[in-house]
Amino acid sequence: MGRFLRGLLVFFVLLVALSLVNRLHIANLPIKSKIGLIYLKGTITSNTVEDFIPLLKEAERRPDIKGIIIRINSPGGAVAPSQEIYHYILKLRKKKRIYASVETIGASGAYYVASACNKIFADSGSLVGSIGVIFSFAEVRDLLNRVGIKPYVFKSGKFKDLGSPFKEPTEEEKKVIKGLLDNIHEQFIRDVAKARGMKEEDVRRVADGRVFTGNEALSLKLIDGIATLDDVVGIMSKDLGYKGRLEVTVIEKKYGFMERLKAETLSFIREMKAEIIGGLR
Repeated sequence: MGRFLRGLLVFFVLLVALSLVNRLHIANLPIKSKIGLIYLKGTITSNTVEDFIPLLKEAERRPDIKGIIIRINSPGGAVAPSQEIYHYILKLRKKKRIYASVETIGASGAYYVASACNKIFADSGSLVGSIGVIFSFAEVRDLLNRVGIKPYVFKSGKFKDLGSPFKEPTEEEKKVIKGLLDNIHEQFIRDVAKARGMKEEDVRRVADGRVFTGNEALSLKLIDGIATLDDVVGIMSKDLGYKGRLEVTVIEKKYGFMERLKAETLSFIREMKAEIIGGLR
């Protein structure tokens, strides 16, 4: 038994030694420079912040990631989450070069995010811009009256039910809402001008909520060039001082076993549902 334990101890010592040698070997290997690619898709919400900023942080701390490309395909979303990502990118670009590449659409909050990058690129037919703010609600008072429903609202605070669907807004309430929107709109204009190095009046001239094609956005200085994602990789590689194209690595959220199992199960259910529906037609 003593011989067995000694043999086992020697085995573990050798295992640890080999592990240390491998680590030292890996540590001495040259780091291969890469470009980190992060996707920003869909409507921007608070969940987007929780998922997206950790990816930026990973790209920031990785020594092999020399530059970052954000591939955007989003119509925008909530103001505060867009601003949170915008401010993080502004800080990050002081450490690493970061470019935005707009696919189909990069509008409203998504353009807010893109404006924080060092440069913005888009395809000629991409939709870019929509520098504006919107707030909408439906009044259902007449509909409720028709079905015999009469809502009652009790409040403490003159504007506590601002935007209620149960009543028509007063002129004073309309002014309050307009004031809120104007204030946020000015923040949007000011932040875009600051990040893009533009004059506020130049941004204000195109900040009427419209989207522009990539070609139009370029002429208005809302983007820096017409380029595909592949082109942007080449441009960034050159801007970083490399003669050849850097390898691209996608930085994405890593799912645990249970999350992957849930995602695969949902995918399987959707596929089965589609097959069943197709078979019934």
